[in-house]
This record gives sequence, structure tokens and C-alpha cells, in this order.
Amino acid sequence: MGSFFPSHRLPPAPRSILVLKPCCLGDVLMATPAVAALRRHYPRAHLAFAVGRHARRMVEGNPHIDEIVDCGRVGDGSPPSPREYLALARALRARRFDLCFVLDRGPLLTLLPWLAGIPNRVGLDSDGRGFSLTAKVRPQPDRHEVEVYLDILREVGINPGLPGLEFYPTAEERAWATNALPRQPGARWVALHAAGGDNPGMSLHAKRWWPERFAALGDLLLARGARLVLVGSPAEQPVSALVLSLLATPEDREPGKVLDLTGQTSIGSLAALLERCQLYVGNDAGPTHLAAALGTPAIAIFGPSDSTLYAPYSPVGVALHHRPYCSPCLRHGIYRFVPNCVLQCLAGTTPSAVLAAAEQLVPELRGTAGTS
Repeated sequence: MGSFFPSHRLPPAPRSILVLKPCCLGDVLMATPAVAALRRHYPRAHLAFAVGRHARRMVEGNPHIDEIVDCGRVGDGSPPSPREYLALARALRARRFDLCFVLDRGPLLTLLPWLAGIPNRVGLDSDGRGFSLTAKVRPQPDRHEVEVYLDILREVGINPGLPGLEFYPTAEERAWATNALPRQPGARWVALHAAGGDNPGMSLHAKRWWPERFAALGDLLLARGARLVLVGSPAEQPVSALVLSLLATPEDREPGKVLDLTGQTSIGSLAALLERCQLYVGNDAGPTHLAAALGTPAIAIFGPSDSTLYAPYSPVGVALHHRPYCSPCLRHGIYRFVPNCVLQCLAGTTPSAVLAAAEQLVPELRGTAGTS
């Protein structure tokens, strides 16, 4: 594991703690096991979470968090101005936090708690970028991102217990999902998210399995009695519409059997919707981690990014990843260009392979062809 200054000791009863993790949707959600562990270890401390506006909903309503601090554009994908960065440092300094956990590798973020005058600063020292931390933890290669964050806690004597992702839909969001996706006897709803790859400051649509493959998978699932609900953001409506148009027969698109709710959900209502599904299939994207947080069986299809680091963190989560010689070419937001790339990493995952994984996760899908 990593190491930190052996003479450094964390305060036994800090008055206030800051967790710094501004971006992005899935990464912030993967920080929630560390948040729960901190709350158990410091039950009386005021626990604040600093996050950007894009990912704020991932921690809103989390019962372990006392306060959400708005990071603005600092660490949220869009480069902040020096004025914005220093303004955030001054705002944090005024709060006089006793302890900060930086769950990020960026040097501007690891430097921030030092500028804010926080005396105890614990975080990742990736390639020397954590020089301003008082407790440095070197991230281990080929380790799931959730475990990397938990290693920070382990190195300073905090036991994370049995961690899991956490997300909390509101009562209103669950009521909306109940109306949008009513449970019917014998119905097996499968959510398909055919898009993803968009975050502030970066879009990588090469992470997406092709709409033709999602449609072929949809046909296989429909033949086994499943019902489909297509999900995604408003900008992803054309992708879902293409999947819908490629389903094999008009009968497969009859009302009530296939729903397209793309663009009709917030993050919270999408979570409530996934909570009602028996299976989720998507790419390496935020909704995949939402499904994992809600305990919904989830299949994630990986291509350029590394499934070892970002697979669904769930006992009922599966990552499918064909690995040619060049894969993965995207790690921790750094893309390694591969000449003449034809995305063999995605092409190697077939609809039949996804169906086989689905049948393992949801045994009711086996041998039910023609039923509904």
C-alpha cells in the first residue's frame, strides 16, 4: 500500500472534516463508501463534502453528510480561473476545518487544503502530486477506484468495514418512478443505457457500445419475456431513438413492452427508476454506478477504459471487457492514442455474451422465450 509521514497523527476527535471530491458523477458516487466509513469513525464530527455542481446530486440526501460545499468550477472539469481557485481556498480557510481527505489525484486539489490552512491533510500522492499533504498515500495500480479511496482511510487507521455505494432517491422521485414504471406480475424490466461518456471538460463517445448491438440485445431480451426501458440524458435521446428504431419487429415495440424515458429523468428520478428494474445494461458511465448503488443487477460494457478500475462495485455487478493488446487506452482520464483503432475492445463483446451474463444475474430470463 502507500505510506505517509510516520510522525503524523490524526486528531482523535476532530471538530470538522472536509472530504474533497469535485467530479464526476461516477467518481463522486464511488466516494460514498469512504464517507460512510468516516461517519462511523467520527460520529460527532461535522462532515462536509466539497463537490462541483455537475455531480452534486450524487451526495445530496446522503445521511452521513452534514453539509455540501460548492466547489464551483474548481476540479469540475472546466478549468477555473486563478481568482475562482483562490476564492474557494479563502472560503475553506474561513471555515477552519480540522481535517481534510482529498479523494483525487489532481495537484490543484491536493494543494487546496494547504492553501485553506487545514492542518491535517490526507490524500493520494500520485507521481509526487500530493507533496502538500501531511499524510500521503500512494495509489496502487490495477485497484478499483473505490478501494483506492478506502486505502486512504486504511492507511490512517480507519476501518471501512463492508463498503458499498450509497445513493438516496427522494420520496418524490420514487413516486415518479412508481408511476412511470409500474410493477406488474411477472414483468422483468431491463434498463438499457446506450450512451454515456460525457463529463464536464471531456467527451469520449468511443466508450459506447454501438446502438446496433444494444438493439440486438434488446431483441434477445424481449424474446425471453423481458420488458425494456431506455434511459439517458436529454442530449442522449437520438441514441435511444436509434436503438428503438433498430429493434427487429413492430410487435417488439408495442406500448407497455418497450418504454423510452430518455431525457425524462433527473439523476434522482433515474436512480428511483433503476431501483425498480430487475436488470441494468450500460456502458462505463454514471448510470452504471447508480444501478450498483441501488442494488440492481448491473452489466457494464467496457471498451477503451479499464474495467479493473471502474467495474460496477456491487455483488450483483458484472463488467464485460474484451481486451486486445491495446486495451485499456484510457486510464484516470488520460487517453493513450492508438493508431488505426477499430475499437476491438468493444467489438469483442457480443449481444449473446451480454445475454449470457444477464441470465446469470437474473435466472428468470432463462428458458422464458415467448413469455411476457
